[in-house]
Amino acid sequence: MVRPSILVAAFAGGVLATPMPQATGVPTPTTLMAGAYWIRAVAAPNYHKYLQTKPANVPGTAVLESHTTAGQFAIESGQLVNKASTPPLYMWVEEPADKASPPRTLGTWFNSTKNPFGTFAWSGDTLTWSVPSVKRQNVGAWLVCAKQALFINTGAYAYQTPSGCSDQTVSLCQNSLRGDVTLSSPKKAPPSSISDELSHFRYTTTTIRPPTIRVDRGKLRRNFIAPSLPFRWL
Repeated sequence: MVRPSILVAAFAGGVLATPMPQATGVPTPTTLMAGAYWIRAVAAPNYHKYLQTKPANVPGTAVLESHTTAGQFAIESGQLVNKASTPPLYMWVEEPADKASPPRTLGTWFNSTKNPFGTFAWSGDTLTWSVPSVKRQNVGAWLVCAKQALFINTGAYAYQTPSGCSDQTVSLCQNSLRGDVTLSSPKKAPPSSISDELSHFRYTTTTIRPPTIRVDRGKLRRNFIAPSLPFRWL
Protein backbone atom coordinates (compact mmCIF):
# COMPACT_ATOMS: atom_id res chain seq x y z
CA MET A 1 0.00 0.00 0.00
CA VAL A 2 1.26 3.47 -0.93
CA ARG A 3 0.95 6.12 1.75
CA PRO A 4 -1.39 8.86 0.53
CA SER A 5 0.14 12.33 0.56
CA ILE A 6 -1.81 14.06 -2.17
CA LEU A 7 -5.33 13.96 -3.49
CA VAL A 8 -5.35 13.51 -7.25
CA ALA A 9 -8.22 14.97 -9.20
CA ALA A 10 -8.54 13.87 -12.81
CA PHE A 11 -9.55 16.32 -15.51
CA ALA A 12 -9.84 15.96 -19.22
CA GLY A 13 -6.49 16.60 -20.78
CA GLY A 14 -4.43 16.28 -17.58
CA VAL A 15 -4.10 15.44 -13.91
CA LEU A 16 -4.19 18.02 -11.14
CA ALA A 17 -2.49 17.28 -7.81
CA THR A 18 -4.08 19.08 -4.89
CA PRO A 19 -2.71 19.03 -1.30
CA MET A 20 -4.87 17.13 1.18
CA PRO A 21 -6.52 19.22 3.90
CA GLN A 22 -4.58 19.22 7.18
CA ALA A 23 -5.85 16.59 9.60
CA THR A 24 -6.86 17.54 13.13
CA GLY A 25 -5.34 15.61 16.00
CA VAL A 26 -7.32 13.70 18.61
CA PRO A 27 -6.36 14.43 22.25
CA THR A 28 -4.55 11.63 24.08
CA PRO A 29 -5.74 10.62 27.56
CA THR A 30 -3.24 11.54 30.26
CA THR A 31 -3.56 8.15 31.97
CA LEU A 32 -3.07 4.74 30.43
CA MET A 33 -6.02 2.82 29.11
CA ALA A 34 -6.41 -0.78 30.28
CA GLY A 35 -3.92 -3.06 28.51
CA ALA A 36 -2.09 -0.20 26.77
CA TYR A 37 1.42 1.25 27.10
CA TRP A 38 3.30 4.35 26.13
CA ILE A 39 6.19 3.54 23.77
CA ARG A 40 9.29 5.71 24.03
CA ALA A 41 12.98 5.92 23.21
CA VAL A 42 15.43 5.66 26.09
CA ALA A 43 18.68 6.87 24.49
CA ALA A 44 20.00 10.16 23.13
CA PRO A 45 19.24 12.05 20.98
CA ASN A 46 15.61 10.97 21.35
CA TYR A 47 15.57 10.25 25.08
CA HIS A 48 11.95 10.03 26.25
CA LYS A 49 10.46 10.91 22.90
CA TYR A 50 7.18 9.02 22.49
CA LEU A 51 5.65 7.10 19.60
CA GLN A 52 2.72 8.88 17.92
CA THR A 53 1.49 10.52 14.77
CA LYS A 54 1.50 14.24 14.11
CA PRO A 55 -1.25 15.43 14.39
CA ALA A 56 -1.90 12.99 17.22
CA ASN A 57 -3.98 9.83 16.90
CA VAL A 58 -4.92 10.16 13.24
CA PRO A 59 -3.54 8.22 10.25
CA GLY A 60 -0.05 9.36 9.33
CA THR A 61 3.69 8.84 9.60
CA ALA A 62 4.98 7.21 12.80
CA VAL A 63 7.19 9.68 14.68
CA LEU A 64 8.89 10.10 18.05
CA GLU A 65 7.79 13.35 19.65
CA SER A 66 6.66 14.98 22.90
CA HIS A 67 4.99 13.00 25.70
CA THR A 68 2.09 15.48 25.60
CA THR A 69 0.75 13.93 22.38
CA ALA A 70 1.88 10.32 22.86
CA GLY A 71 -0.26 7.45 21.60
CA GLN A 72 -1.21 4.44 23.73
CA PHE A 73 -0.33 1.06 22.29
CA ALA A 74 -0.95 -2.65 22.58
CA ILE A 75 0.12 -5.65 20.50
CA GLU A 76 -2.85 -7.73 19.39
CA SER A 77 -2.25 -10.81 17.24
CA GLY A 78 1.03 -9.38 15.95
CA GLN A 79 -0.47 -5.97 15.18
CA LEU A 80 0.75 -2.79 16.93
CA VAL A 81 -2.42 -0.87 17.72
CA ASN A 82 -2.86 2.72 18.89
CA LYS A 83 -5.72 2.39 21.37
CA ALA A 84 -6.02 6.16 21.87
CA SER A 85 -7.40 6.55 18.34
CA THR A 86 -11.05 6.16 17.36
CA PRO A 87 -11.21 3.88 15.48
CA PRO A 88 -7.91 2.19 16.51
CA LEU A 89 -4.92 2.71 14.21
CA TYR A 90 -2.45 0.01 13.14
CA MET A 91 1.26 0.51 12.45
CA TRP A 92 2.20 -0.41 8.90
CA VAL A 93 5.67 -1.25 7.59
CA GLU A 94 6.82 -0.54 4.06
CA GLU A 95 7.17 -3.71 1.99
CA PRO A 96 10.30 -3.56 -0.20
CA ALA A 97 10.24 -4.78 -3.79
CA ASP A 98 13.48 -6.71 -3.26
CA LYS A 99 13.20 -8.49 0.07
CA ALA A 100 16.54 -10.27 -0.35
CA SER A 101 18.34 -6.89 -0.57
CA PRO A 102 16.01 -4.39 1.07
CA PRO A 103 16.85 -0.70 1.49
CA ARG A 104 18.44 0.27 4.81
CA THR A 105 15.23 1.95 5.99
CA LEU A 106 11.65 0.75 5.80
CA GLY A 107 9.06 3.43 6.45
CA THR A 108 6.38 3.09 9.11
CA TRP A 109 3.00 4.79 9.46
CA PHE A 110 -0.40 4.33 11.07
CA ASN A 111 -3.50 3.35 9.14
CA SER A 112 -7.07 2.41 10.01
CA THR A 113 -6.68 -1.10 8.54
CA LYS A 114 -4.43 -3.94 9.71
CA ASN A 115 -0.80 -4.19 8.63
CA PRO A 116 -0.30 -7.02 6.10
CA PHE A 117 3.50 -7.16 6.31
CA GLY A 118 5.37 -8.60 9.28
CA THR A 119 4.71 -9.13 12.97
CA PHE A 120 5.21 -6.92 16.02
CA ALA A 121 6.19 -8.40 19.38
CA TRP A 122 7.72 -7.50 22.74
CA SER A 123 11.18 -8.75 23.61
CA GLY A 124 11.21 -7.96 27.31
CA ASP A 125 10.07 -4.34 27.15
CA THR A 126 11.55 -3.67 23.68
CA LEU A 127 9.36 -3.33 20.60
CA THR A 128 10.43 -5.62 17.74
CA TRP A 129 9.25 -6.21 14.19
CA SER A 130 10.10 -9.20 12.01
CA VAL A 131 9.06 -10.98 8.86
CA PRO A 132 10.59 -14.20 7.47
CA SER A 133 11.26 -12.72 4.04
CA VAL A 134 13.51 -9.91 5.35
CA LYS A 135 16.60 -11.05 7.25
CA ARG A 136 17.68 -8.63 9.99
CA GLN A 137 20.56 -8.74 12.45
CA ASN A 138 18.52 -7.07 15.18
CA VAL A 139 14.71 -7.18 15.12
CA GLY A 140 14.64 -4.42 17.75
CA ALA A 141 16.71 -1.94 15.69
CA TRP A 142 15.03 1.28 14.54
CA LEU A 143 16.15 4.52 12.95
CA VAL A 144 14.85 8.03 13.61
CA CYS A 145 15.41 10.29 10.64
CA ALA A 146 14.20 13.62 9.22
CA LYS A 147 11.22 15.19 11.00
CA GLN A 148 11.48 12.53 13.73
CA ALA A 149 10.08 9.85 11.41
CA LEU A 150 10.55 6.27 12.65
CA PHE A 151 11.95 3.57 10.34
CA ILE A 152 12.72 -0.12 10.54
CA ASN A 153 16.52 -0.56 10.46
CA THR A 154 17.33 -3.48 8.17
CA GLY A 155 21.06 -3.23 8.86
CA ALA A 156 23.29 -3.50 11.91
CA TYR A 157 22.53 -1.36 14.94
CA ALA A 158 24.96 1.59 15.36
CA TYR A 159 26.98 0.60 12.28
CA GLN A 160 27.13 2.67 9.08
CA THR A 161 24.11 4.65 10.25
CA PRO A 162 22.50 6.51 7.33
CA SER A 163 23.22 10.23 7.19
CA GLY A 164 20.60 12.29 8.99
CA CYS A 165 19.39 9.33 11.07
CA SER A 166 20.09 8.06 14.58
CA ASP A 167 20.03 4.48 15.84
CA GLN A 168 17.29 3.78 18.33
CA THR A 169 15.44 1.14 20.26
CA VAL A 170 11.96 1.83 21.59
CA SER A 171 10.46 0.36 24.74
CA LEU A 172 7.14 0.16 26.48
CA CYS A 173 6.53 2.43 29.45
CA GLN A 174 3.79 1.65 31.95
CA ASN A 175 3.95 4.69 34.21
CA SER A 176 0.33 5.49 34.99
CA LEU A 177 0.98 9.12 34.09
CA ARG A 178 2.86 10.02 30.95
CA GLY A 179 5.85 12.32 31.08
CA ASP A 180 9.60 12.50 31.10
CA VAL A 181 9.91 10.57 34.34
CA THR A 182 12.37 7.81 35.09
CA LEU A 183 11.27 5.34 37.73
CA SER A 184 13.90 4.24 40.21
CA SER A 185 13.95 1.90 43.18
CA PRO A 186 13.50 3.62 46.54
CA LYS A 187 16.76 4.22 48.34
CA LYS A 188 17.26 2.41 51.61
CA ALA A 189 18.88 4.03 54.62
CA PRO A 190 22.21 2.46 55.61
CA PRO A 191 21.93 -0.07 58.45
CA SER A 192 22.36 1.46 61.88
CA SER A 193 23.76 -1.69 63.41
CA ILE A 194 25.13 -5.13 62.60
CA SER A 195 21.75 -6.50 63.58
CA ASP A 196 20.05 -4.32 60.94
CA GLU A 197 22.60 -5.39 58.34
CA LEU A 198 21.97 -9.06 59.02
CA SER A 199 18.23 -8.50 58.96
CA HIS A 200 18.59 -6.82 55.56
CA PHE A 201 20.16 -9.98 54.17
CA ARG A 202 17.54 -12.17 55.89
CA TYR A 203 19.81 -14.06 58.20
CA THR A 204 17.99 -16.36 60.58
CA THR A 205 19.55 -14.82 63.67
CA THR A 206 20.96 -11.50 64.75
CA THR A 207 22.66 -12.83 67.88
CA ILE A 208 26.45 -12.56 67.78
CA ARG A 209 28.82 -14.04 70.35
CA PRO A 210 32.34 -12.64 70.54
CA PRO A 211 35.17 -14.93 69.49
CA THR A 212 37.32 -16.67 72.04
CA ILE A 213 41.03 -17.37 71.94
CA ARG A 214 41.86 -20.19 74.31
CA VAL A 215 45.45 -20.40 75.54
CA ASP A 216 46.11 -23.84 77.09
CA ARG A 217 49.63 -24.28 78.59
CA GLY A 218 51.35 -22.52 75.74
CA LYS A 219 49.31 -24.20 73.03
CA LEU A 220 47.13 -21.73 71.17
CA ARG A 221 43.77 -22.85 69.89
CA ARG A 222 41.49 -20.41 68.09
CA ASN A 223 37.75 -20.73 67.77
CA PHE A 224 36.45 -17.91 65.59
CA ILE A 225 32.79 -17.07 65.87
CA ALA A 226 32.88 -13.36 64.91
CA PRO A 227 35.47 -10.82 63.74
CA SER A 228 36.78 -9.41 67.09
CA LEU A 229 39.48 -11.20 69.20
CA PRO A 230 39.01 -11.13 73.02
CA PHE A 231 40.67 -14.01 74.90
CA ARG A 232 40.83 -15.64 78.30
CA TRP A 233 43.31 -17.89 80.10
CA LEU A 234 42.36 -21.45 80.92
